[in-house]
Amino acid sequence: MKKTKIILLATVGICIFCFLPSVLGTANVRPITDFTDTNSIPGLPPLAAWVSGEDNLIMVPHGFFETLADCNCEGSVLERDLKDGRILYQVNLHVKGATTWVFWAGGNFPLDPPVFIGEMDYYFSAILIAYEGNLGDPVPTLWMIWFPEIFGIDPIGEYGMTHLTGSGTGTFTAFAEVVGLGSEGETANVKIDQIGLPRPEDHPQIDPLIDPDSMWPVEHILLY
Repeated sequence: MKKTKIILLATVGICIFCFLPSVLGTANVRPITDFTDTNSIPGLPPLAAWVSGEDNLIMVPHGFFETLADCNCEGSVLERDLKDGRILYQVNLHVKGATTWVFWAGGNFPLDPPVFIGEMDYYFSAILIAYEGNLGDPVPTLWMIWFPEIFGIDPIGEYGMTHLTGSGTGTFTAFAEVVGLGSEGETANVKIDQIGLPRPEDHPQIDPLIDPDSMWPVEHILLY
């Protein structure tokens, strides 16, 4: 009986081993530069802007001029063929010393100057799904996944999850003093913690420059 159970378990194990690749498809691990290269577009913040309506703050990792290619980046990209024409990318990124700007959401973003300028270390992870493609294709650009309408294109994919967490130090600016957040030149700390899932269908999507609370997902930004 014991020998029969061992044979049965071994057979089941072999079946599972053979079955999983046929369902999940082939997976490859790629260098993080495959993500940072396609997401280093001059003039576009690599990770866009992160809004906290509750804290009345908007964080722009890397400001408006720095790209991921300018930074010390570590991590990897796992790509998987979903066997239905789609390709899944799991991005794990660690950035050290990223230029970070924080804006006051109660003003005229992005025309108002930032209230904080400093540097931040952060971890960013995301699951991206390209609707069409092959293993080895360029890793999608976050901006094209999130905002295809800006580029005048049809949706090329979607995201399944994002997670951004980080902290850093810098100084309050003159505008921070104007809006009552801190004194110009005073040392300040910043923290962000965000876990986002796809936007619910009933969640309003309004121009974030008009209503920051319409953004999805919403994160917590602490500036102190």
